[in-house]
Amino acid sequence: MKPVKTQPISDAPDFSPSAVQRVIDVVLGRIRSGEYVPGQIIVARDLMGELSLSKAPVREGIHVLVGEGVIELLPNRSARIRRLSLKDLLDFVEVWGAVGGVNLRLGSQYIGDPDSRRRIAEALKAIQRTERNRIPYDFFMAIAHLHSTLADISGNGYIQAIITRAHFDHFHRHIERMFPGAYWNEHIIAFKRAGEALLAGDGDKAETIYRNHMRWVRDILVESLYNKQRQPNA
Repeated sequence: MKPVKTQPISDAPDFSPSAVQRVIDVVLGRIRSGEYVPGQIIVARDLMGELSLSKAPVREGIHVLVGEGVIELLPNRSARIRRLSLKDLLDFVEVWGAVGGVNLRLGSQYIGDPDSRRRIAEALKAIQRTERNRIPYDFFMAIAHLHSTLADISGNGYIQAIITRAHFDHFHRHIERMFPGAYWNEHIIAFKRAGEALLAGDGDKAETIYRNHMRWVRDILVESLYNKQRQPNA
């Protein structure tokens, strides 16, 4: 009896976790770069060709991002970058106002460590530098970097998980349409004050400043949502 000839592993369709992660990383990277915008159709066949992957990992990557609120499936079986509503933005701000404040407080506990202090100071400076060109997305991504840095320093796994699953790249592509807008000074000043408290090791003060700032952002979103609901055909 002749031995069965098996297909080399390298020629088999790649449905490994790394292949799925490649799809996820590419989609998120394109949202970050602005190549993919909210509402844009995602063509699975194009991703298959660009990444040299079979249908299975591409579909799985898309479904993972559907589950995490970044992509939505359409009735015709296509997919698109999900558009967040004002209510979605408000819900995010409500939650992150609390979590982000805790993140600042926990990070402040490590300010006595020279390397941690350096990393935090650099992240804070990056936020202040965005005032020069005033590109909203750069501002928000600098804030995201600060939070990622603080979570990494404190080692709080729950906050790290929230940051990973929140997909700031996607959220910021929506919030940049409203903020900082006419409120650049208010944002910059708030983070300068929170940063000074953070570097002084006063975590409670940093948390209070941050939470108050996020409540202010929330109030603006609530007003915008109220005004939109009052509009005809809203």
